[in-house]
Amino acid sequence: MSEVKLEVGAEVFHGNSSYRIISILDLTHINARSLGSGAVRKFHISELSQSPNNPDKPIDIIPAKDLTTVPDEDWTKVHNKALLFSQILQLDDEMDRRPRLREVAKELGISEPTAYRQLQKYKNSNGNPLVLLRKPRDEKGRFDDEVESVIQEAISYYLSGIRPKITQVYTDLKDKIKALNKERLANNSSPLPTPHINTIRHRISRLSASEIAGQREGKKGKETYRPIISKFPAPTKPLEVVQMDHTPLDLIIVDDENRMDIGRPTITLAIDVYSRVVTGFYISLEKPNMLLTGACLTHSILDKKRWLLDHGVKGEWPVYGVMDIIHTDNGKEFHSNSLKRACDLYKINMVKRPSGTPRYGGHIERLFKTFNDAGIHTLPGTTKSNVQGRGEYQSEKNAAFTLFEFETWFTEFIVNVYHRQVHSEIGMTPLEKYTQGILGDGNNLGRGLPPRIEDPIKLKIDFLPYEERSVQKYGIQLFGIDYYHDVLRKWIKQPDKARKSVQKFIVRYDPRDISTIFFYDPDMEAYQIIPYKDTSHPAISLWELKELKRKAKELNPTKPVDEDAVFEARTRMKQITEQAKKETKHVRRMKQKESIRQKESIPSIAKKQQSTHVLNPSFEEFNDDEFDDISPFEDIEQ
Repeated sequence: MSEVKLEVGAEVFHGNSSYRIISILDLTHINARSLGSGAVRKFHISELSQSPNNPDKPIDIIPAKDLTTVPDEDWTKVHNKALLFSQILQLDDEMDRRPRLREVAKELGISEPTAYRQLQKYKNSNGNPLVLLRKPRDEKGRFDDEVESVIQEAISYYLSGIRPKITQVYTDLKDKIKALNKERLANNSSPLPTPHINTIRHRISRLSASEIAGQREGKKGKETYRPIISKFPAPTKPLEVVQMDHTPLDLIIVDDENRMDIGRPTITLAIDVYSRVVTGFYISLEKPNMLLTGACLTHSILDKKRWLLDHGVKGEWPVYGVMDIIHTDNGKEFHSNSLKRACDLYKINMVKRPSGTPRYGGHIERLFKTFNDAGIHTLPGTTKSNVQGRGEYQSEKNAAFTLFEFETWFTEFIVNVYHRQVHSEIGMTPLEKYTQGILGDGNNLGRGLPPRIEDPIKLKIDFLPYEERSVQKYGIQLFGIDYYHDVLRKWIKQPDKARKSVQKFIVRYDPRDISTIFFYDPDMEAYQIIPYKDTSHPAISLWELKELKRKAKELNPTKPVDEDAVFEARTRMKQITEQAKKETKHVRRMKQKESIRQKESIPSIAKKQQSTHVLNPSFEEFNDDEFDDISPFEDIEQ
């Protein structure tokens, strides 16, 4: 990741000109001195970058290390190493670092000079754990499938309730290899190598103590390592803990074109527990999923200057930066493997709310209630909290807000009402508390301005979904649609020697616009933008594609629903819609999604801004037809 450090003495760039920060003016402005002319200028943080602009880079190639290409065990190892190095770098005195470095080197099983080199590499990368990954070893020397299977059996034996010693496990392994070799010699096959006992020790050492105890000792072992939970620990600074959750809004939204109701949207909201400021939100017409979570995270992390301008809101929302901890409930959209890896990359620790402990989500739930009682329940089209509260009020007939209009209203409410009202629990306004925590006051030092993420497109990419696909003569097929570009030629039916099959590649996509996909080239370690094979097809969203497939099946039940049938169905549906005098709520909802796709899709944004980055992480499958029946999460107070 690329961060702009915003601290006194840091070097930053405005365009291609270099500056040195000389003072922090407020939460979003600094003074910096030109390293060329010596002139002092005031800058908004959004104007600064870590390096000079380079407009000559092409937009269709996106250099990156794809997180999904890193094996789980390697990722765990490098993440733990990064944690140890971070602890060393937090020590102020060089004399304190040296003995700790020796301890870490011994713990990692490497020499002190090697540990020092890796520490410097980690430091120079601004703490990117990916720089600590070892280059992949040659296939030569790896165990084949038969030996690997025996090793896994040995580890399973070690983790069993019998609780054997490692020496017993190794003796059993040698006996099995010996028996296999006896059969192989009888068939004139070469014998299998016997792994060293240290291989077994190393594999077991990768397992956590709680995992080992849980499997070897059962429930008693699990309890030994279960954390003692009491109440939510109070954070001591802004962005230390951010709580996040989803809920359906108590409001009916209308479409942009005819201003007819399209139902209740979902809001994903994030709150800084220390100050109670809202760090970000995302409102959509979809059921909670990983994309909504990622969109809310990116809105939280990015500075809000552009957002306020786009929505015409006058005021300040000086909240941005990577949080230390994201605190969520146990919803699967919060805990996909790709989302966890993206959070690891940005050093965000995701913590689940313990089951049966609603007090742990109290801050975000109280905020939902505050927004409903103080604002949303007074708006035209409100559904109130329940049928009794709504009485005879007809929400659908009184609905007035489009999605964008409600976004604007909600932003106005956060910036100029909620952030500026005294909060009973902290004794001041959320914005005052946040400012105090960042800049400090007469009694306490502040945290300081958090680094600003330099590339918003890359940040959004790191929280997007992916699939694995092989490259065929027609190109790549995703969701039944073909994609092709000449850059794929070298990978057509590329064999995967390790798996003895055709190699599969990481393909990223933005569900809001699937007219292009993003192919990860392992040789270049970069993404390349791949369009539809038939470029005459219009851009559509993934949700629109699902609806088109359903409609194509209805129109011609006997014909296979291929790519041509999908886009033929779209043409017919468009004609029917234009002729219809009154549309159903379902059609209006689909049209609204199409409008959102055109505004929000990352591919169009990337091309518009001439970015050199494009897409990342995992997408949970969901059924769009279930959305209309969505109800508030169990943990959210009614």
